[in-house]
Amino acid sequence: SKTLTGVLLAAGAARRFGANKILAKLAEDLSVGLSSAAHLRAAVDTLLVVVCADDARSAAHFEAAGYRVVPCAAAALGMAHSLACGIAASPTSAAWMVALADMPLIAPATLQALAASWRTQDHIVLPVYDGQPGHPVIFPARYGAELQRLSGDRGARAVLEAHVGEVFEFVTTDAGVVRDIDTPADLRAAITGKI
Repeated sequence: SKTLTGVLLAAGAARRFGANKILAKLAEDLSVGLSSAAHLRAAVDTLLVVVCADDARSAAHFEAAGYRVVPCAAAALGMAHSLACGIAASPTSAAWMVALADMPLIAPATLQALAASWRTQDHIVLPVYDGQPGHPVIFPARYGAELQRLSGDRGARAVLEAHVGEVFEFVTTDAGVVRDIDTPADLRAAITGKI
């Protein structure tokens, strides 16, 4: 079957959080990052986690949990560079599900439904909640070269804008697709379920 690769972007600097938010505890034994990774892994065929090349702690954190880690030297230049590293590290994929490590609140069933949508129609799949575009986004392999040429901090938005007619908007009632954990208050809300 065609390989859907999950690309978990875990190289953000997390300035607003004040510490490495991806390592912050979310549940009893799971950090924010590992929770995001576990949900993503259940929906894809293979998963890789992109971390900043000089962030040994995050690399060790994901490797200890059995994930394949891709260190990205250019990560500090912006999210697009981390994404390009992930795409380059998985060139034989049929598509990539690009997710953010600080978004652990997406229901696993939502991720599975996004994957099923791509398998049915092989288009770009963009989750939309209450009119807002969210994450993760699935890109078929034909966009790989374009994704690798991106730069800066806009992620893959330029590719979405260039191919509006090829984007399937997957409307969902799962607010998790637009909720990231940016501050300690966000984390507390996530832990207590008061989101």
